[in-house]
Amino acid sequence: MDQGDAAVWAAGIGVIGTTIGAIGGYLAGRAQGKATVDGVRLQLSGQREDAVWQAELDAFAAVIDQFNAARMQVATVVTQFEASRRDVRRLAPYGVTTREEAYAALMECVRELVARENALRLRTAPAYADAATALREQLVDLLEAARAYSVERARGRRARDLRRQFDEQMTAWRAGLDEFVEETQARFSRPRPAL
Repeated sequence: MDQGDAAVWAAGIGVIGTTIGAIGGYLAGRAQGKATVDGVRLQLSGQREDAVWQAELDAFAAVIDQFNAARMQVATVVTQFEASRRDVRRLAPYGVTTREEAYAALMECVRELVARENALRLRTAPAYADAATALREQLVDLLEAARAYSVERARGRRARDLRRQFDEQMTAWRAGLDEFVEETQARFSRPRPAL
């Protein structure tokens, strides 16, 4: 082999080596690119799961807040019907409203509860949403007992039996609310399940 052939042969080896290196670099870059895309997909999937989990948690918190607001408003209505109108007027500067205003606020509270319950139904499994619906239906029964008692009090009657019925329903509803809150806390205190 003469010097010219050796130079051609060396150049050919160099081209082959460069080509192999280029192919290797291309394949390595392609693998790295695929790994990057897969990583981004995984990250986006995790972020989506986190967002869905957070939306469900927020929906439960909103429903529980509204249940508590309803509980306070029921107590306010009953207390105002137990007080004389004169006592209610004397307490007006301290934020005590009329009986009618308190009852209207209670009805608005229940309407807001239904809206939040519907939002919860969109964000959680039917079994969890059904538990909230059952608790709201129990609240409606409690409201009927509160209304019956309040009407009799407005007429100036003692209505002890109606008060006892209201107290029993309030106790049962509060126990149901406490159980709903405990189950929700237990569920969201565990690690988030994979979607």
